[in-house]
Amino acid sequence: MSVVVRIALLRPMARLDPLGWGPRLAEALITRSQVVSGPRDETARRTTAAEEAVALCRRLVAERPDRHRTALARALVARAGVPDVRPTTAIIAELTEAIGYVEGSSDRLGLVALATARTLLAQHRSQLGEAREALTSTRLALRAWAGAEPLTADDRARRIVTLLAAGEGATALERHDEALDVRRQAWDAYRALPWRYRFRWKAAGANTAVNLAFSMAVNGRHRDALELLTASAADLEVLRSVTPVPGHRVSADALLAESHCRQALGEVEAAERAAAGAVDLLRPWVDQTPGVRGSGLAKALRAHGSLLLETGRPDEGLARLAEAVEVARDGGGVPLARALMALVPARMTVGAWDDVEPLLEELLPLCRQRADDLPEVFRPLLVQGLCAVTVMSAFKRGDEDPPPPGTRIAGMTGTAAGREAVELARSLVAGQPTYRGLLSAALFGLERALNRSGDVAGAAEALRECVALRRELADEDPAHRAGLSQALGNLGNRLDALGRLDEAYDAHRESVEQARAADGGLPPAEVADALRNLAASLAALGRPDEAGRALAEADRLVAT
Repeated sequence: MSVVVRIALLRPMARLDPLGWGPRLAEALITRSQVVSGPRDETARRTTAAEEAVALCRRLVAERPDRHRTALARALVARAGVPDVRPTTAIIAELTEAIGYVEGSSDRLGLVALATARTLLAQHRSQLGEAREALTSTRLALRAWAGAEPLTADDRARRIVTLLAAGEGATALERHDEALDVRRQAWDAYRALPWRYRFRWKAAGANTAVNLAFSMAVNGRHRDALELLTASAADLEVLRSVTPVPGHRVSADALLAESHCRQALGEVEAAERAAAGAVDLLRPWVDQTPGVRGSGLAKALRAHGSLLLETGRPDEGLARLAEAVEVARDGGGVPLARALMALVPARMTVGAWDDVEPLLEELLPLCRQRADDLPEVFRPLLVQGLCAVTVMSAFKRGDEDPPPPGTRIAGMTGTAAGREAVELARSLVAGQPTYRGLLSAALFGLERALNRSGDVAGAAEALRECVALRRELADEDPAHRAGLSQALGNLGNRLDALGRLDEAYDAHRESVEQARAADGGLPPAEVADALRNLAASLAALGRPDEAGRALAEADRLVAT
């Protein structure tokens, strides 16, 4: 008997005997609210069934509060699970009410309702940018799933959705190892489902594959990620046909993951095509999926813009990045901060200096406002924004000299911005050593600002710390030798100015050694600069012959 017929038969019986037949009708209505296939107005029918179930269960609880709280919780969860246009805050309130009814439950139905409610709560918390609260909710949901064991096949599939929400929260908090682990668990759980359930939950399977591929890419497993995406292509095509809106969103995520992998593997043109495909997939659906315009489309535009710049198409790249900022303003928060921070260095690179300060005036307050509630995201972005201020205040703007010392950029002097950036970056490194590169960049910017203001000794001290960090990084990855060479060269110049000629010579000599390294990454003109600095140091020490040889080598490099 179909659920629709069952509901039609139960309604008159429930009117005659609410306490006897009402629970059965409520169960049928909850089941009806979870049916996702059918006519065009299916969402409206699901919503109607869920609302009727909630109203019925409220009457039952009023009559027998000791017996029907779990049913009311399940009805509330069912209504929250129907996609509609209600405010996220209203849905969160509904889910919080449902959790209150079953939080101390020990029976299986109550625990399943609790796990489902906490998963939905996590998803809606994520929409509000409350990543930490979302991740906590998924952990509590997984604990409820464990208490409800053994799970049915459908509940095992619902647990996969919880794992995906946990991976999303961990990713938002920059906990990429944790995200990889829970997404691998989700993928293993999906593959362990019987085949007919894998078909029924194909959307969850496609989501799992794409999310796992992204985590693999972030953790450096680019080939494995591409293989997984290739294997999932057919499922994504089916998903786009059956459920176009979520199908196109997940397919766009897959293309962005592919783009990330291709770029890391040096296939920049293929990466650009994949990112362009993601933008094209999302554009038609931005008004039909809440949050896609402000987050998904902005992310795709940002990725595509950066790749256009890398492939030598600056005008198109800047246009994409500027559009990313505009669409991200719909949602604000993390997408907007990341879009602004992507556009800042892009405009610096093309010499559009006058357009940079307004971006920083928008970025810095946003990052400060959110730095305490989501420090994993906003503090690194704040450091990058402050470093941009030091660049604006202390570095040459193309052929133009920097502004006079003490000039305020986005309301700050370069020295003040540099000091704040270093302090914040040090706090990040204390919790996570992977931020050493960010701290070295902050120190490099601070030293330029200090030197411009006349504090040569302070600049030298900042460079000593910068050099120590970059030496550590270069020992771990030779790609950092270029940055080490630049920091050593600047340190040598500051020591020269302080009259500490022997120390200056040691710094210049090591700078040249790093620049000459085959994997140093410096262009010939910069290697020549290091050699000229060494020549000046040798001349100051009374070693003209060696200085002449260094200058001759620098001239040969420039000539080539």
